Amino acid sequence: MEMNFPGGLWLPLTAIVVVSLPFIVHLIQSRRQEKSGLESFQEFSSTRKLVLDKVQRWRNHYLLGLDLKQNMLVYCRFGYYPAQMTISLDEVDHTSLDAHYEEVAMGKSKLKKLEYLDILLHYKDSRKPAKSITIFDQRQIRTMTDELFIAENWVLTLNRHLKSSEDNSGLRLAM
Repeated sequence: MEMNFPGGLWLPLTAIVVVSLPFIVHLIQSRRQEKSGLESFQEFSSTRKLVLDKVQRWRNHYLLGLDLKQNMLVYCRFGYYPAQMTISLDEVDHTSLDAHYEEVAMGKSKLKKLEYLDILLHYKDSRKPAKSITIFDQRQIRTMTDELFIAENWVLTLNRHLKSSEDNSGLRLAM
């Protein structure tokens, strides 16, 4: 059985390939960036000899990692305003959320729209200002999905870890 395509079928097939080509190129480029970002995060943490017990990545822009043994937090932000930092949790007293809302008029009512969401690390030394870690920034990402849950989960995790390491250090001193 021989398959002969009518001459008019090649035009729609060519159009489909041409229309989908930019999407395919964008998909390949984003995967390359994602892979290189992950490698730089792994390189960043390995050069500091950190073994991360908990790692969370979201939006291909943000990464948080926690090394329980060395008591270190690792934060990486990619995109327009890249940042990579390690924070010694030995110096941190507690963490909290910092959310800034913008009022948007919708007809006769006003809605609050989240503009940015940060985790604040409050140091034991009260003279030292709190360190801010961005979890969501409307200037980089227009819509928010799980960022509030992610931030609350990390604040809870970090505060539990800080409390347990504080309790354990007190036991060591008593022995």
